[in-house]
Amino acid sequence: MYDDKIINTLTDKVNELLERYNELVETCDNLRNELVSVKAQNEAKSNEISRLEEELKSKNIVSEDITKKIEAVLGK
Repeated sequence: MYDDKIINTLTDKVNELLERYNELVETCDNLRNELVSVKAQNEAKSNEISRLEEELKSKNIVSEDITKKIEAVLGK
């Protein structure tokens, strides 16, 4: 009888450990998926920032050209 109690207790503990392990595996998988998603979002935002920076440079060049033309017309 004492051995049965020990076996039952150990079985319960092992089952609890397995349940906790499975929960942690699921949490790890969820975090891994979230990390992949966040990395993809970061890459997309980095690309958008680069595109906007290039667009701004282009507009600045056009603005400088217009300013030079205006200054030439005004005789400066």
